[in-house]
Amino acid sequence: MSKYLFAGAFVSALLGAIVPSNAADHLIVYSALDTVDAATKAFTEKTGTQVDLVRLSTGELLGKVAAEGNNPKFDILWVEGSAVMSRLAEQGILKPEPGLADKVDYTDLGRRLVPQSQAYFPVTVSTTAIAVNTKKIGDAAPPKSWTDLEKFAGKVAAKDPNLSGPAFQWLASYFADKGVDAGKAELEKILTNKALSGIPSGGAVNKSLVTGDASLAIQQDTSIYALIAQKEPISVVYPSEGVVAIPSSAGIASVSTHEDQAKAYIQFLLTKEGETAMLQTEGGDGYFAPVINGVKGNGARVDNTATWQILDDKMASANETEWKQWFRDQFVP
Repeated sequence: MSKYLFAGAFVSALLGAIVPSNAADHLIVYSALDTVDAATKAFTEKTGTQVDLVRLSTGELLGKVAAEGNNPKFDILWVEGSAVMSRLAEQGILKPEPGLADKVDYTDLGRRLVPQSQAYFPVTVSTTAIAVNTKKIGDAAPPKSWTDLEKFAGKVAAKDPNLSGPAFQWLASYFADKGVDAGKAELEKILTNKALSGIPSGGAVNKSLVTGDASLAIQQDTSIYALIAQKEPISVVYPSEGVVAIPSSAGIASVSTHEDQAKAYIQFLLTKEGETAMLQTEGGDGYFAPVINGVKGNGARVDNTATWQILDDKMASANETEWKQWFRDQFVP
């Protein structure tokens, strides 16, 4: 995320939180997304329901959720990456809410992203693509595929999937497409510079691409479009092998005592009004692909979501620990 804000009366630390005295009357939302601020403000103005936000990076937030175990302190969890939400649903942390989104005017992709469990619901979507600094690659032909990145070995930046839900979603889809062994072998030929291959955040990836040693980056397309909007010499390439959808999804804690208000919050997010409010967000998160019909994305985004693939979340979550450890061992300094 481009920044981590702490909003409302709820103040959190990495693995602990001080709950305000009136929190019993408020919804508590955990999120790693900048869009949560504008969406929550619009929801409260419309309904009068007060919401306390806990804002952390994805890695920190999921660490907090893990530490809370079967007694989560949130009413709603809203993060990117369906694989991690699938795991939390299987663990019983998130409660199935059948029928919650039946009347939502989802796009085709949005409807396909609703899991069978209905324990979490897609709110926005993005994907991972290739960001190219057109000045840095000079006369070289830009890549058209993931495999083409081998030609730029040592100059490719990437986020550490141990700290990023979207990065793990990309890694899992890479292995699903190419096969685990073949995917590992290919990445070992691409990510040959540890100073660039295990970067902790999207913002740091952008910095390395614009002013640092990276000429290209495996990056979330929301961040790429934000750089394009800032007039940086960046172009976006959607690899010919295809790309996988990375939904931001919201789910309700099984132990929530504010279930009706929580359902109303998620249903608001899944309206034109809610989605339009999120588009006011500054920075990369505001460049998402909408999942609600009739809403147009920001900036230069092209609507190519009909071709995006859907990750097998159960496969990804089953291999999460192993694949993250492999990436750490190979590519993180």
